[in-house]
Amino acid sequence: MRRIGVTILAALAAASSVICVSATPVPDSTAVSATSTKSSDKNNQANPTPFVIPSLQEWTGSKGEWTLKKTTRIVVDPAYAEGGAHDAGNTFMANPSNLKQHAASFQSDIKEVTGFDVKVVVSRKYSKDDIYLTLGAEASDPSLNHEGYLLDIDNKGISIQAVTSRGAFWGTRSLLQMLILADENNYALPRGHARDFPNYNERKFMQDIARKPIPMSDLREYATLTSFFKLNTLHHHYSDNPAVQSKDLMPDWATKYVGFRLKSDNPTYAMYASEDVSFTKQDLREFQDFIKARGMELIPEIDTPAHSLCFTKFHPDWTIPEGTARGDWMDLGNQEVWDFVEGLWTDVVGWFDSREVSIGADEYDPSRGDLARKFVNHFHDFFATNFNRTIRMWGSDVRLPGTIEINSSIHTDHWGWTYSNPIDLVKRGHTVSNLNAPDSYLVPRSAAYWDYIDDRKIYELWEPWVFDLLDKTNTSRNLSPNEPLLTGGGLANWNDFLGESVTRVELYDRVSKVIGAFGEKLWTGSKNSDTVAYEKWAPLEKKLRENIPGITLTRRPQTKGQYVISYDFEDGAAKDSSKNGYDGKLNNGAKIVDAGNGYGKALQLVDKNSYVSTPLESIAYPYAVGLWVKPNKNQAPNAVILESGDGKLLISNNTASTVTFEQDGHQYDTQIILKPDEWAHIAFSADGKKTNVFYNMRRTTFVNYYNSRWDMLQNETMVVTAPIRNIGSASGNSMTGLVDGFFVMDREVCAGEMTFVAKHYSNSLP
Repeated sequence: MRRIGVTILAALAAASSVICVSATPVPDSTAVSATSTKSSDKNNQANPTPFVIPSLQEWTGSKGEWTLKKTTRIVVDPAYAEGGAHDAGNTFMANPSNLKQHAASFQSDIKEVTGFDVKVVVSRKYSKDDIYLTLGAEASDPSLNHEGYLLDIDNKGISIQAVTSRGAFWGTRSLLQMLILADENNYALPRGHARDFPNYNERKFMQDIARKPIPMSDLREYATLTSFFKLNTLHHHYSDNPAVQSKDLMPDWATKYVGFRLKSDNPTYAMYASEDVSFTKQDLREFQDFIKARGMELIPEIDTPAHSLCFTKFHPDWTIPEGTARGDWMDLGNQEVWDFVEGLWTDVVGWFDSREVSIGADEYDPSRGDLARKFVNHFHDFFATNFNRTIRMWGSDVRLPGTIEINSSIHTDHWGWTYSNPIDLVKRGHTVSNLNAPDSYLVPRSAAYWDYIDDRKIYELWEPWVFDLLDKTNTSRNLSPNEPLLTGGGLANWNDFLGESVTRVELYDRVSKVIGAFGEKLWTGSKNSDTVAYEKWAPLEKKLRENIPGITLTRRPQTKGQYVISYDFEDGAAKDSSKNGYDGKLNNGAKIVDAGNGYGKALQLVDKNSYVSTPLESIAYPYAVGLWVKPNKNQAPNAVILESGDGKLLISNNTASTVTFEQDGHQYDTQIILKPDEWAHIAFSADGKKTNVFYNMRRTTFVNYYNSRWDMLQNETMVVTAPIRNIGSASGNSMTGLVDGFFVMDREVCAGEMTFVAKHYSNSLP
């Protein structure tokens, strides 16, 4: 169609000016070190400390550089290729990955970052161009903790020597980051010696995957992201439900959405698995093998006796009888409940390699404190006796008053002063990790916690030993940095407002933008943040974050300008005129035809099977996407206009031919009704807070969702991830009719700009 040629793209560009520490068993030598990062004097031209996240604990620079070459090899010491003596005793995970498996992960990463297809070999000999991985560092450096490593970059090549195979993997993360930042220097790295080790042994990312269905492919990317910044623990919350009131106040409590993500083949427990997303034993076997090769372990959680609507909705008689009790509280006075929880764990505990599991145990009925304490202690003994495993729980003792003392062998994940006192817990002998809200709590679209966590605040102020950022020197509110019962801490992502409040891509955006700061403070502490200003740190963090190998959830395609894709179909094909070369492919009878009325050529989707595929999946904010459509009469239900694995733009026929977004299984009505056999222009543009919808080049509405949580009950704006993989549908449900002028921009477009653009389309407006 002539109206969307190069001339109009130039006009669009001109219009842009329109205003509009010890979670794992370790030797005594693993106490937090106060050693300062060492950088050699620049006067002798020795190399300064290279930038990595988390920053290196110690660095002694020398002169010169080492350069990665196509002939470089990753050489694995045969004495430790299958693992070292300290590997198994220094992780929760059974059968931890070995040096050879970590080398394979590193090999793949180098290929994606540099394009160099380096080889992995097992040999005692390595050359000056090679990277050598070995263990045994404790022999020459007895004070190095079990995740520490020694890095040497010199004229003999690169050597990483660690105490454990996982420690060697952390050394490869430092090298990988150096390579990413050396992309404009032919991958030349500074020569020098590093001695690096974590201050805390538990560096965790906890994620609520119950209240938002998250596919396994995404969970793998979260593991890749977090291990890149040397976090070592994933904690998956497999069961939960939205906040519910008492049964008297919420009589429909049993109808609320629930999530239980474990899909057993045992009929007794298979009924509880969520239909949208759930994982089998084999799924979790493959996932754990994947994360172990990236230095990580997995702590599984099934939360009982509260947050248990995924079970009580099937068994209302398992709830506390009184109407003043919540419907997701199990009745611990009912022996069937105890038997069920024992049976469920017995069925699934063998799926997990971790020697520690979480039983949740938070936010239960405070009037039944002693009964809840008895429950927790019982399951401590149950796991110890039957499975030789330890347990952890969410801090709850303050809100569960009673005379029964909670077993001090139970680890506590502290999350809020209202529910537990971390100082008191340590005095009573509990190990504690710091997930204190609101500092470590990421709860999208929440009014009580952070929607996005400010990474500057974490980088400059947060510490694992600090439980009160506003009163850091108060010893009654904070622990000592060297407290041996403080295992560490991390970031907790809760999805209290369910899946419809934020897309999978937007959730990743929130996590990825703060996880590097947590990694920095959990590994190195404030030694770097006290000397390197955030303004200097943040741009380099951004470059690293945007170039992590194995990550696709950023959904930000590369582009040579503001236009990512532009198809006008005038050349008889889906030729991209944006200069990016993202040409489309016509499939299953899709063809280019005369649009009529002097409008030039257009794409015709002749039936429900025809579509055009592009080389891109989706685009995350900021963006603008638009196209002309002329739908035929009698569209199939939910006929697809645009599609990707992240969602769809479709014509919903629920009440009328309404343009509707579909994301993560939820639909969002735009109130735009398309008339058959008439041209109309649809466009949408998103920033980080909302998605504007334009009809015939005028802003019509925002994409909204209704927040049905009992304490919210309001419409809220939604940030949509734009689907651009297909025009039409590859799954056989395409809109039929004509399409033209498809464009994708990598920036937001405001209403004033769309009005300007509309003038160039005026000959086709209704």
